[in-house]
Amino acid sequence: MRWITCIQVRPCLEKTLDDEVFAGYLEGVAATSDIDLEGDVFSEEVFKANAASLIGKPIMLQHGRSQAVGEQAVGQIIEAKHIPGKGLWIKAGIYKAFGDVWRMVKNGFLRFLSIGGYVKRVRFHDKYREIEEAEITEVSLTDRAANPRAQIITVFSKSWPTAPKSIVSGNEAIAKPATQELDTPYFRKYWSRHGFHRIKRE
Repeated sequence: MRWITCIQVRPCLEKTLDDEVFAGYLEGVAATSDIDLEGDVFSEEVFKANAASLIGKPIMLQHGRSQAVGEQAVGQIIEAKHIPGKGLWIKAGIYKAFGDVWRMVKNGFLRFLSIGGYVKRVRFHDKYREIEEAEITEVSLTDRAANPRAQIITVFSKSWPTAPKSIVSGNEAIAKPATQELDTPYFRKYWSRHGFHRIKRE
């Protein structure tokens, strides 16, 4: 069963200088070492070599091919690191000037990530191409991705230096500590119905 819901919250958060620049923030996996739909696979060495230099690099929309935005950067990478076995993780902010883009990110219309740059060395295999060396110059937001596992994991509206980050649920970002139970009329109704069917089956 797949379901979505929108929950509006107004948490009290500590404001930082970045909040004057960014409309909101996202965290996600920009790339993994899986074979993508185009038959390419990045080596772990590419992520390891590029992680530190990604900080400060632009967040683009559709690799600069969007008619509405063009080649303008819609955001900036704030943190990046290589997680062995999982890929290239980033945290980025979306500029306030691109509020429409932020709303599409927050509402799940732009939920995939894609890296762009220059390929320097490739090894050809029978069924795929292994990119052994590359320079990553940007990460793009997209509504579809060559690598379905490269996607946004969390979004949140303000920086969160000490408090828990929000988690994405359906269309909206929800701010709540991990220990707090999510109790709303929608979820009470959902779990009540779920529990009824479970008892009925038993």
